[in-house]
Amino acid sequence: MFIKKTALWGPFLVLAACLFVSFAGCTALKKPLPQGAPQGQMAPSPPPADTMPSDPAELKKIAEKISAAVLKVPGVNAATVAVAGTTAYVGIDQKAGLDKGETERIKSEVAVEAKKAEPRLSAVYVSSDPDVVTRIRRIADGIAAGQPISAFDSELTEITRRLRPAGY
Repeated sequence: MFIKKTALWGPFLVLAACLFVSFAGCTALKKPLPQGAPQGQMAPSPPPADTMPSDPAELKKIAEKISAAVLKVPGVNAATVAVAGTTAYVGIDQKAGLDKGETERIKSEVAVEAKKAEPRLSAVYVSSDPDVVTRIRRIADGIAAGQPISAFDSELTEITRRLRPAGY
């Protein structure tokens, strides 16, 4: 009879031991608060430094700063810039009669200058195609007039599809 009672209690004791170990092992580890932080308060975290503003007035200032930097590139007569998020779309008017190699060099230099003027940019699309430059000008004018960038999503997608980011 003693063997039957022990056999019945064995699985129960194993289950009880497992539950005890699992509850004992799941207590939360309490970390000390950082020095200088008052109890119950967290220090506010600053906004990330690499975020671009979405305010049309701020975007216009950034576009103007990029445009001014791009105009310093030899061979660029005029520049139009539209900024959407961390991407800049730059339309340039350059000297006539340049060969393809010189045009590519200018575009690459324009991208470098744009990135120097606004380091938060992740991509710069540069075009000297008159149709694309007109589209970029229309977008830049719309943003400057207060239209949301989302109003130009399809236009920006088309420009992005037609171009590749310029190297910098």
